[in-house]
Amino acid sequence: MAYEFKLVSSLEKNLMEKPDCVHEVTGGSMFKNEIHSFQLMGRKEAEGWPYRCDCRVEVESPIADYVKLYEVGLVPVLLPAYPDTKCEDYLSKEPGLYPDPLYTLNGRTWDLFSHQTKSLWVAVEPEGKIAGTYPITLKIYDEEKNMIGEKTYTLEIIDKELPPLPIYNTSWFHGDCIAVHHGVELQSNEYFVLLEEYMQVFKKFGHNLILTPVFTPPLDTAIGGERPTNQLVQVTVENGKYSFDFSLLKRFVDLAKKVGIPYFEISHLYTQWGARYAPKVMATVDGEYRQIFGWETDALGEDYSAFMGAFLPELTAFLKAEGIMERCLFHVSDEPSPEHNAQYNAAKEILTRYINEDQFIDALSAYELYESGAVKHPVVSNNHIHHFMEKGVKDLWTYYCCAQGERVANRFMSMPSYRNRVLGTQLYKFRIKGFLQWGFNFWFAQRSIRSIDPYTDTSCGGGFPSGDAFMVYPKKNGELVKSLRLYVFNEAMQDLRALKLLETLEGREAAEKLLDEIESFENYPRNSAYYLDLRQKINEKIKAHI
Repeated sequence: MAYEFKLVSSLEKNLMEKPDCVHEVTGGSMFKNEIHSFQLMGRKEAEGWPYRCDCRVEVESPIADYVKLYEVGLVPVLLPAYPDTKCEDYLSKEPGLYPDPLYTLNGRTWDLFSHQTKSLWVAVEPEGKIAGTYPITLKIYDEEKNMIGEKTYTLEIIDKELPPLPIYNTSWFHGDCIAVHHGVELQSNEYFVLLEEYMQVFKKFGHNLILTPVFTPPLDTAIGGERPTNQLVQVTVENGKYSFDFSLLKRFVDLAKKVGIPYFEISHLYTQWGARYAPKVMATVDGEYRQIFGWETDALGEDYSAFMGAFLPELTAFLKAEGIMERCLFHVSDEPSPEHNAQYNAAKEILTRYINEDQFIDALSAYELYESGAVKHPVVSNNHIHHFMEKGVKDLWTYYCCAQGERVANRFMSMPSYRNRVLGTQLYKFRIKGFLQWGFNFWFAQRSIRSIDPYTDTSCGGGFPSGDAFMVYPKKNGELVKSLRLYVFNEAMQDLRALKLLETLEGREAAEKLLDEIESFENYPRNSAYYLDLRQKINEKIKAHI
């Protein structure tokens, strides 16, 4: 019976086709506090029955305890890209099955089928404990315990640790999705247990700024609709006077601190796309628990303005007492447009009576809105950021979402992984202060009209290209399921950290010189080998100083 096995990099995506043109790899290098990944591709070539082989894969290595194996699963992608997408830099723009979820092998068999290429994801996590050069041998056995394949990858673990990520990095963390999909009550003990698991993965894979829902975040919600109440600040109204209980917020903050997340992104205090309304706010009013603000509330009206006047002094006092006020960022309203300028500025003026304007960030794309003074620290989409760079705007943030499908970096399932990986080098070269993406785990249909099963609906009911809304899947068989895109995104952040380390050793000019081919956010090398070779060059330069 004929089998074919290849070792390939983490930047390959296997669409089950015969891997004739896939570049095989034999090794790599990493620093001892990184995660390093590669893949084993396997294929059964024999004709006829049996069409399936239940393989066993064993790891033989001095560092086997630090090696994890995952089966690369396939999910349906019905919207690989918007129909009007002109860019051809996709694996395919046709619906189909695409690789994404990573299922822990944990002694399970790795099933190979005739004339289908399957992949195993191999992740090495030294956790800062080991250094040296080691072989990692993967031995593949059939049902009769015959060895049908053997591949060895040589990994150098450099005796040095990368510094922390030098920029802010957030993907919006949707606690309501976690509660709904696991059938637990928001803010319950069971919920906080789950929250810690998801926070650990959030932190481990490159994030250091977490969306903190003081009130239910008014994000991707249909006008007149609502998301499950996810409100960490408990509000009481007695005889028209407000009081606030921050105990749940403290529990959230303490958990984030325990996990190691240093920065807090206070959820938006006005609705998305124009700051016209108040977010959903629940309160106990003279003994009755009910909603007191929402879509029916004029954002600039007397009632909500008075509420902000009572709430913000107490919120900032709490954050100062917790020692995190200087590590908090705030939002007015997400993605305002030029026509919202007056409304946005009026809402911001209310908030900046109590909070320093330098701590506000918001996503926008129109330079004229920034120029008006509405947003001092804009988070600009990576397909519009060149306008801001040409004008010399400092301390820029950037983001991408469903609309950034042409040329620029993004993480859609249908895109080649180098479009995910390039981001780290771009953030470094263009001195970007922070990165924001809206979906770490958004498992609702567009506008939050219903929940979805992200294993079968990867496009949120057809609202967003598959991969835009989440990087992790709900727990399955007791384990949180990560995606290969999450690993590659983390590799991009590791690249940035490595460049920062090189900068401390040889200066910024030397580090930037390696990035000459990264010309802009739209023009960059479009092949996987470039990023693998670049990272090896960075590692070798750093190693020369050890």
